[in-house]
Amino acid sequence: MPITRHRALIIALAGIALLLAATLYAYRVPAAPGPRASANVFSADRAKAILQDLVGDGVPHPIGSAANTRLRESIVARLSSLGYTSEMQSGFVCNDAGTCGSPVNIVATLGQRSSGEDSVLLAAHYDSVPAGPGASDDGASVASMLEIARILAARPAPRHPIVLLVTDGEEAGLLGAWLFVREHPLAKRVKAAVNLDARGTSGPSLMFETGSANRWLMRLYASAVPSPMTNSLYYAVYKLLQNDTDFTVFKSAAYQGFNFAYIGHVGRYHTPLDSVANAGAGTIQLQGDNALATVSALANTKTLQPPISESVFFDVFARTLIRWPAEITLPSALLALALLLIETLVLLRNKAVTFREISWGWAATLGVPVVGTALCTGSLAFLIAIGKVPPLRGASWIAQPCAMHVAAASIALLAATCASAGLGRRAGFWGFWVAAALLIALLAVAGAAAAPGAGFVLLLASVAAGLGALPYTLCLLRSRTPREWTAEAAALLPVWVIFAGLFAVLRYLYTALGSLAWPISTLLLSLGTVALLPLLTAAGSPARRRIITLTSLIALGGLGVTLYLPTYSTDWPEHVNVEYWYDAGTGLSNYKVIADSERLPAPLTGAAHFDPMLHPRFEGSAVQAFYAAAPELRLDAPELTLISQATPTAPAAPLLSMSTSRSHASMQPAAAAAHLTLRLRSVRGAPEALVVFPASARVADVSVTTAGGPQRSRLSRLKNGATLLDMVGLPAAGVEFSVDVGGSLPVSVQVFDQSYELAAGGNLQRLRPPNATSAQDGDLTVAHRTVSLDPAAGR
Repeated sequence: MPITRHRALIIALAGIALLLAATLYAYRVPAAPGPRASANVFSADRAKAILQDLVGDGVPHPIGSAANTRLRESIVARLSSLGYTSEMQSGFVCNDAGTCGSPVNIVATLGQRSSGEDSVLLAAHYDSVPAGPGASDDGASVASMLEIARILAARPAPRHPIVLLVTDGEEAGLLGAWLFVREHPLAKRVKAAVNLDARGTSGPSLMFETGSANRWLMRLYASAVPSPMTNSLYYAVYKLLQNDTDFTVFKSAAYQGFNFAYIGHVGRYHTPLDSVANAGAGTIQLQGDNALATVSALANTKTLQPPISESVFFDVFARTLIRWPAEITLPSALLALALLLIETLVLLRNKAVTFREISWGWAATLGVPVVGTALCTGSLAFLIAIGKVPPLRGASWIAQPCAMHVAAASIALLAATCASAGLGRRAGFWGFWVAAALLIALLAVAGAAAAPGAGFVLLLASVAAGLGALPYTLCLLRSRTPREWTAEAAALLPVWVIFAGLFAVLRYLYTALGSLAWPISTLLLSLGTVALLPLLTAAGSPARRRIITLTSLIALGGLGVTLYLPTYSTDWPEHVNVEYWYDAGTGLSNYKVIADSERLPAPLTGAAHFDPMLHPRFEGSAVQAFYAAAPELRLDAPELTLISQATPTAPAAPLLSMSTSRSHASMQPAAAAAHLTLRLRSVRGAPEALVVFPASARVADVSVTTAGGPQRSRLSRLKNGATLLDMVGLPAAGVEFSVDVGGSLPVSVQVFDQSYELAAGGNLQRLRPPNATSAQDGDLTVAHRTVSLDPAAGR
């Protein structure tokens, strides 16, 4: 055995602890400069004063609301006072997932602009969700834009004009961004965009998405931003989330640029707690500094039409940015693997290791992530089953997650130490080292082939393993006896490199994914702990027993603390929405309570006779709700009127459906039986209406009649195969649209309209516990009816 003491293990663990501390320190949010900041620089204090003026009343301002109009007027007034010319861009637009509406964008320019100049866009959205005032999402970004607009107005004109775009309807489905790129004359001249958004109320501003020319973009970013916080894995994780921003639309229009957001304290996101008081000044400062620096760099660069080229990039403790062309990632991974294979042959030839030892090493390295992830997944499943953690299909965050963070990490080390204890004599130091190094290298090759930007940590670790083992293998090639430090270096270097990379990635995994991050964290950390296997083996049985005892206690303690602590708190509440539904067809009224935990809060159980079983919010909906009978209010139900029917003269185009804005369209050819023109209207003036066509109707898309011509949109597909059309900011006169029905007539269609308040059930609102709050659309009043589209009956 090349190492006979546990010195190297102590050094390794101490280094890992230092790397963790350095990561937490590097990604902290510093204090804002204060009210005395120079007029030439961005000031969070000035931006927060603007934010207080814009949304300090705490009133939600969704698209189409009176509060939305008042906020828009305030933004325009501030831009005018700075010398900007503002234009209101309005129109009807549909996105690619069956949501339509009439956003009103604010487009501002400074000074004269020529007709052919490439331009840079600075964008944020001013609408909020109906449940909350949107101070951080995205009022703080709008306030930051106004502070940046003040600074830009005092500077010399840049090489490329800067357009300020404050979009409307982002929360409803990126409607304002779609309206801009499809219809505004300036959209064709914009070549790059900087978008500001938020998915929380605190934390550092992360650059998590770029354009397709990110080799050029990251060169600009590295030179412009003094404290870079980004890596090419963020976007890979971001694509797993059911979230889009306006930058999604800008990328579809081939804009280059940067997307910034902060995701700390996601429990306040889209709730009444997204208030000015909870908006962090340091967070606003970082976001504003990043936006000003990058938009200035883009506006002053020589060209805004760079070649398309991808890169791999990551920051080093927010101090510098390392980047390389994506196309060299796979060759680099293959070279690292080749070096490790050569070193393995040297070790085998010199009898430092045997094939049998390597085989046992492979058994351990493959077993550690499997066993560790299974243990953490089982713990999570247990917590969900007993109601301590909400189901993964909803918002699965809890108020006090730190104990489970520690438990998930401990499980990874526990699995590795147990594997070392059980197989250490069979594998030995080099058996473990070869297996771990080759596993990491093979994963690096696979990652480089599948997604070059996502696997940089594994690539760097495999390179570190190969370089770390060079002194030892060179000694063997020269027939010299290797010194002990050469074996230690072979193990220590890849351990430190992989944990340095993993900590930066894991820092925001929980805030991005919720409790699903725990088993994922254990899986990723297991790749680091398998690199510790040689050192655990060399440390001896007493050290391993102590580590097994300690990590077992920590893992069990973390699970126990999580069981003891409340799942939610007043600062991190459960999302519980209360809805009143009236069905005009049956005359029945219901209360519906939708809770993240899928458990009815105790104070509500005695307020009405709720069915203890969950039921779909409506037929085909994936959202589950608790039902109780409610007093009948006899609300005016929405109208869906058949205006005309025609038989298509040509075969219908293949129908397309999308389950979400991220989903890929699925082709379903079908011949249309009838072309129906319909009018949708909310008699009671509700701001939003939904139409659900049954699966048997085979409706895939819709064409909405507007003053600017027909707007065509694919529809969202529900889990039962039905399709959904969602109209937000519905005009009083209603909306006319047409669909091709592939099935036989008549067709029974569900129609809802919903207003963002609770018409009845105030007692339920008052009984909502202090550790619960409304979220997203908030408490609603919904009127429902089923309409039979029957041309023979004239309806």
